[in-house]
Amino acid sequence: MKKSLFLTLLTLFVRGTASAWKIEGRITGIADQDSVTVVIFRYWGNSGRTFQADTLHDGQFIFSGTLPDDAMVMMSVKSSTGKWVNSLWVTDTTRMQITGTGDGPWKAASNEPEQAIEAEIRAVDLSDLEALIESAEGYEKYRDSVWRLSVERLWPVYVRYPNSRAMLDNLNFYVHVGAVPKEKLQWVYDRLTPENRATLHGRAIALAIDPPHQPQVGERFVDFEGADTAGVACKLSDYAGRGKYVLLDLWSAGCGGCYAAFPEMKKLYAEYGDRLEIVGITLDVSKEMWIGAIQWQQLPWKHISDGMGTYAGAGVLYGTNVMPTYVLIDPQGTIVERWYPGQGDFQDRMVEPYLKKKE
Repeated sequence: MKKSLFLTLLTLFVRGTASAWKIEGRITGIADQDSVTVVIFRYWGNSGRTFQADTLHDGQFIFSGTLPDDAMVMMSVKSSTGKWVNSLWVTDTTRMQITGTGDGPWKAASNEPEQAIEAEIRAVDLSDLEALIESAEGYEKYRDSVWRLSVERLWPVYVRYPNSRAMLDNLNFYVHVGAVPKEKLQWVYDRLTPENRATLHGRAIALAIDPPHQPQVGERFVDFEGADTAGVACKLSDYAGRGKYVLLDLWSAGCGGCYAAFPEMKKLYAEYGDRLEIVGITLDVSKEMWIGAIQWQQLPWKHISDGMGTYAGAGVLYGTNVMPTYVLIDPQGTIVERWYPGQGDFQDRMVEPYLKKKE
């Protein structure tokens, strides 16, 4: 079998003295002459990347690797035929079997208790609700009701496993879209272990129960802490309110619209660098993906990461539901503009009203 491993990600899996995990697939109904590629993804919170590939031979494929001790990560498997197996919970002792057919669904079974809980969650029938939001019109009209009803149906499973990683991951979507009543969030949070309260999912629940004030246009910016690309601790106040306009760019390595805006931002930075500081705030959890995207795009301005993605920290503080989100802060530290793509461009939001003006 042929396997290709991305060396950067491989490094993450060979640290420490961990045992090896293994995922094996046995798929029927695929002829040997059909070249079917299977890839495996690893996820870091809200972002993920392919790190291994294999080709089906006699209906079989295999992936293996190592993790740091005591780590549990989420993975998924996809084939070139369009078949997916999502939410695979993997530790350094995982033994997983993926079975299916060439034209039917693929299923995963493993020795991990979290995988069994994942199967229970996925067994809850939401098909009638999901059908309501399949169209664009239905999505706009029914989505909030569908999400609230989905929580009600899933709640008995959530209650059985209040400290499950699979449960917290599934619940997180509904937390993010505001579909979980606060009394239910409090019930879950009260039962979380200290370790789970400290996770990104636990922090997201805590902030949904007691959300921070999100600074609005006309208000002073709210500070937060993070680190730059060299890992040096820094704050937003190191740049904002210090005599220059500051453009916050809340972006992600997986956001196509973010990349599309970079050429224009580079022009702005080159032309108005004496009056403007750009601060990129990543909404990625993975430091490797964040720094890799900065290097690839050759972004010359300041960058901050708090490692919390869209779960907590700056991503919640500035209320980011759309990427990229832009926030313009004046030299005195007051927010003067906030917008998303499609609500204006840099010329009419920044250049004409502010950067071309003489103080």
